Amino acid sequence: MIPFWRRFFRKPNLRLNPSAPKSSRRRWRPWMKWTSIGIGGVLGLFLIIAGYYYPKLKPVYDEAQKAKVTAKLLSSHVSEQNFDAAKADTKSLQNNVAVIGKHLQQAKGLQYWPYIGTQYKAGVALVDVGKESLNAATPLIDFMVHLFAPFAGQGKISLATISTEQKGILLGNMASQEGDLQAARDAMHEAGKKLDNVPSKGLAGPLKKVIVPFKQQFPAILQAFDQAIPATHILPAVLGYPTQKTYLFLLENNTEIRPGGGFIGTYGIMKVASGEIVSMKTDNSYNLDDNAKSLSVIKPPDALQKYLKQNVWYFRDSNWSPDFPTSAAQALFFYQREGGQKNVDGVIAITPTMISALLKLVGPITVSGIQFTADNFTDRLQQYVDKDFKVAGLTDAQRKDIIGNMTKELVDRLMKLPIAQWKDVFLVLSQQLNEKQFLMYMNDTALQGLIVQQNWGGAISQTPAVDSILVADANLASLKTDSVMQRTYDYQVDAKTGTATLTIHYHNTGKFDWRTSYLITRYNTFVRVYVPSGSTLVSSSGAQIRQQSNAAGQVTTTTELGKTVFSAFKSIEPGTTSDLKLVYKLPDNVTAQFKQSAYKLAWQKEAGMLTPTINLSVTGLSARPKSTDGLDNQSKFSQGALSFTGSLSQDRSISVNF
Repeated sequence: MIPFWRRFFRKPNLRLNPSAPKSSRRRWRPWMKWTSIGIGGVLGLFLIIAGYYYPKLKPVYDEAQKAKVTAKLLSSHVSEQNFDAAKADTKSLQNNVAVIGKHLQQAKGLQYWPYIGTQYKAGVALVDVGKESLNAATPLIDFMVHLFAPFAGQGKISLATISTEQKGILLGNMASQEGDLQAARDAMHEAGKKLDNVPSKGLAGPLKKVIVPFKQQFPAILQAFDQAIPATHILPAVLGYPTQKTYLFLLENNTEIRPGGGFIGTYGIMKVASGEIVSMKTDNSYNLDDNAKSLSVIKPPDALQKYLKQNVWYFRDSNWSPDFPTSAAQALFFYQREGGQKNVDGVIAITPTMISALLKLVGPITVSGIQFTADNFTDRLQQYVDKDFKVAGLTDAQRKDIIGNMTKELVDRLMKLPIAQWKDVFLVLSQQLNEKQFLMYMNDTALQGLIVQQNWGGAISQTPAVDSILVADANLASLKTDSVMQRTYDYQVDAKTGTATLTIHYHNTGKFDWRTSYLITRYNTFVRVYVPSGSTLVSSSGAQIRQQSNAAGQVTTTTELGKTVFSAFKSIEPGTTSDLKLVYKLPDNVTAQFKQSAYKLAWQKEAGMLTPTINLSVTGLSARPKSTDGLDNQSKFSQGALSFTGSLSQDRSISVNF
């Protein structure tokens, strides 16, 4: 007789069929019995738990549905400028969130269950985020009430329906309610702290679809709130209140990158009064540069002479400096020298990337029979000004008139947007300013100081005793090849030796289509790398003497804008990759911070540049890093080292403590 317990350890008989001996079939019966009991027990326990928690969680679902409806009403009431109703909606939402939190608290036992506990914790944390976000909504509505108080009784208004004088009143009211904006900002930062407690992994599908995008977008929302208060002081003056402003307008084509944002193919004069564009006239930059033929020659930068064989410096090439205040002042100088208007208050520069972002808000625009959308704007405009203008019967001098007409229609559409979308406009403008697709320079010293302080002016960082990088490419007759260029910057720092290694990886993804044969070629660039003053080059590789040559080029070292600058020429054929590697010693005033158990890096993005990928590695630290700032909470720590991979969509101020 085989003991009962040994049956569990016997090798199963695989001949389970009706003809098998009865003794073989009996060996499986205990397994089947106990398995059935186990499954039944789990299901029974699950049903008991579900039955216990269902009454507690059912109100959570009900309140969430109510909140969803109320949130839509809030948006509608703000759009209709019914601020009393919007306040009532906010209170109703606060009540919904409070009820949800109360019932979740009653079901707190769920937090200890695998998987279910993750969903529960996410729900509780989202309630906290909702509470703080709604705390921000109340002062924001108060701000809007004050802003629109002069128009009470006039019904629903938009920027397109009020007079220039009324726009001035609205702009004048902006800065007087700073307290409301400060309260809203503080509440949103508290919401951000709560959002850090919301898990990103292990979430159920529906929760993941909501939480992951929200966490990705929230830093931009916080940044916009941070900039709202200074914006109320800057924007009225920039928009011509209380006095009219005249600007040199630059459309910088970032598919043909230049250090100041992109090739200046189109310029214009824009007059703004109380938030309204009074007049705007655009022209082809080459038409202006024709006037330089009768003037004394100004020699261009050495790289333009050497690689483009260009012996005259023109307005269209004026933005040679990666420091936009320097480039803007240079552009203004050449514009006025070549016959432009004398009384100009500043320079406004935008790229096609910014126009595409605004088209997402206002929808497609048709100009001269061409429909421009957010997706096709850059390519469609390029095709028109390079080829299709001839079909329209226009001369070469007239081919860029479409840009002025397009800009006017875009501004008209923005002015007609309902108030509920003003926040979207502000978020887009804020993002484009931060990503340096929209740049401003003012002759007014005080106003320019505020713009630089907000990093809206594309200025080179001047922070002593801090590591810094800015890679500035200058497309040299490569036409529109930047539209297909991918860049990766690998930066390695050895804290023990004070040695830095920067590898710039270029990938020309160009393929042969109508753009390739006419607008995309091998990529020729004069690249300058701005690093801390006093850095010394140890070695380099990848520099070329000229295009289509395997001969090694030289990396030169100069000083500019308070930085040490390493410069080289690179050429990358379509469909190929190539690297430029620089090894250099950081100056003592930068490496001294490692002795203080800290490391700071100002990593700046070139104006107009499409987002590169960055890889950061810091080794040789005296201890394991404890915290970082400016790395999206994505950095990886090990003993004496950290690493990070991310994007350089805007300047990064990176701080590490160890």
